[in-house]
Amino acid sequence: MSDTVVKKLKKYVLYISLIFFGTLWIHLAYYYLYEWASSEPVAWGTVSEAIIWSFPHFNPLVPSNDHNTYINGLLYRSMMQYSTISESFESDLVSCDTENLLYITCSLENNLLWSNGSEITTEDIKATLWVISTTKVNPIIASLLENTTIETTKDSISFSNSSKDINFLQVLLQPILPASVIERLDTDNINGKFSEINGIYSGRFVLSSISQDETVGITKITLWRNEQYFDNNMYIEFLILNLFRDETHFLKNKNSFNIYNDKSSVIWESIPRLSAYQYTLSQFVTSFFNSENLSKSFREYISTKIDRDTIVSSLWDTIVSPAYNPFLSETKLDATSSEFNLVEYLEEKWYYKKNRLLLSAQAIRENTALLQKENIISGEAIVTPEPVETIKQETLDIIVSPYKDKYNFVSKDNILIEWRVDDGVEAVYINEYKLSGFTPWDSRFFYRLLESYDSITEWTNTYKVYFETEEEKTLVEEFIYVYDSDSDSLSKIQETFFDTPWLVDLSKEVESKAIEISEKTKEVEIDTSLSLWDIQNLDDAFYYNKDGEAFSLNLIYAQTDNVMASTVATLTSLLRNEGIQLQTQALDLGEITVNLRNESLEYDIMVLWINLWYFESNIFPYFHSSQVKNGYNISNYKDLSLDILLEELKSNNLSVTKREELEEKMLKEIYKESIIKVLYTPNIQLLVDKNIKNFSLPNFLPDSRHRYFPLLQSYLNEKRIIQSEEKTLWGFLKYLMTQLFW
Repeated sequence: MSDTVVKKLKKYVLYISLIFFGTLWIHLAYYYLYEWASSEPVAWGTVSEAIIWSFPHFNPLVPSNDHNTYINGLLYRSMMQYSTISESFESDLVSCDTENLLYITCSLENNLLWSNGSEITTEDIKATLWVISTTKVNPIIASLLENTTIETTKDSISFSNSSKDINFLQVLLQPILPASVIERLDTDNINGKFSEINGIYSGRFVLSSISQDETVGITKITLWRNEQYFDNNMYIEFLILNLFRDETHFLKNKNSFNIYNDKSSVIWESIPRLSAYQYTLSQFVTSFFNSENLSKSFREYISTKIDRDTIVSSLWDTIVSPAYNPFLSETKLDATSSEFNLVEYLEEKWYYKKNRLLLSAQAIRENTALLQKENIISGEAIVTPEPVETIKQETLDIIVSPYKDKYNFVSKDNILIEWRVDDGVEAVYINEYKLSGFTPWDSRFFYRLLESYDSITEWTNTYKVYFETEEEKTLVEEFIYVYDSDSDSLSKIQETFFDTPWLVDLSKEVESKAIEISEKTKEVEIDTSLSLWDIQNLDDAFYYNKDGEAFSLNLIYAQTDNVMASTVATLTSLLRNEGIQLQTQALDLGEITVNLRNESLEYDIMVLWINLWYFESNIFPYFHSSQVKNGYNISNYKDLSLDILLEELKSNNLSVTKREELEEKMLKEIYKESIIKVLYTPNIQLLVDKNIKNFSLPNFLPDSRHRYFPLLQSYLNEKRIIQSEEKTLWGFLKYLMTQLFW
């Protein structure tokens, strides 16, 4: 190796050593300087939240318990606010003395400005409460303001009430509007949508812009930190609300947000970059039983048949938790099994099971061409009947469920059967054949009767339809197709098909059922106009009157989300097992309220979300006798002793011991009358991007709008602060010695 090469190698080694040495010292100096360095959040950045929803109304006057309330909470302030940290009411616009509910005095805070720079005054508060009182745009707040005198000065506002009511504190949580805005509102604006431009706000955010992403069809509502909010020390500057049309639209773009309130468990924990914060709300789903339509014993019977655990399991216990009473305590408000006899109860109302109708002397007399009652009961020879009239379906190509004709005669194949499927069905079987084209959650399936497919053959073909749910197969329908490609031959088959052999089998079945029925029941004749053929096609599950109409109950439920619809579907299935048919109808909450007040709603059972919000006494409207006419006492139950307890519960700030004592007494009364069946309370996950720092959410929120409170202290970026006055050369040497030898 030449000297030149050696010199170059030495030079390169020296360079590498110097670089390594310098890097080492820089690395050590960096660690020394930033050892115990503090961090400080930086006011910067944008948080994007996803919402599956229609466009908001931006109207804080109308009552709402959805994303509207959440957005209005971001844009407007109230007199007071509920703190999820202290779990108590705190000052927002005013500080109040609420010890005496008959006379509440409040003092206006300092440095209060609207987003346009104008001063927030007590006149704004008075004007907001005045428009609610006069227009009844918010019936609950309006009712609380009845018999209330409001007095204002420049710096204070007071409320004089004729009765003690802890619920009056909800008035103090009402978002406040500028008096100048209220003066410009017409009737449509008061009850409908506010303009999204030129708004005046007081909350932590103001509405900055609304845009439409034409590429993916997302509506973006941009909220900007309100600079006029005194001491608004939020670090997040922009909050973008992304509105998606539906779950499918959302799932296609699920990586385009930082926060999502996963109430319906749409994505659960499927995105690793999101942390899941679980919380429950002060609300529950319950079934109300109309005491004017249903007797006490029948209400008790229905309550025992609505199995809470089955409903919770059908929804997954990750989404909901069982709830046992209106106070969400552990006391179980469940009726016990009684001696109630459903058969006797319904026969008193002239409803009978299918087999009872078959035995009816009147039904069989009207079908003497088919069957003679004397021969069936005695088992003697049967007179050959005339042919039963059937529906010919040679030209029918598509059969759509629900399908009532058990026996069908066709001379042409290539028949398509279309069948509707309940939610939750995982597989469909025709006899033992599993349909490969059906996938879970499909709303329907198709099955073609085609001779070349071997799905229909000459002569008699029996088809049994099974639905499989959670690996359990259930028979849902059975029907028969008699197929003969020769139409003349088919006609002859029809003429003899319902001949003696078939009737003998039927007589044996009826005779067997007859043995089980008491002598008293045998003697009762049912004056029915139904033919034996009509009776034979009735569903075995239900009870029927003489006209073949099934005994049913009307169930109304709030059209809120898929969870509610699934709840009603399971409840319908449970009562079907007992022979009770439910006629269900989904209505908007507003429709339910209006129809209850004008007494135009016919119902036996109603399934609703109930919000307790901040007070247990919020059950008052649903059980107090005075609230029947207002449409809140859905059970239509009136009892003076329960009224007294309810009035005492809402009369003042009670001690925990006294409140629990009252609640126990009320539960005994409600339990005794079986007027409700409380089902469950929601488990919700708030999914938050892990890049959002210092985010913390309580396990319980009285209202979902409070989920924005953690954003007040959260941030996206931070800077490191070096304590330079404490860093010296001697300190650096000591740091090295400490790290190397200790």
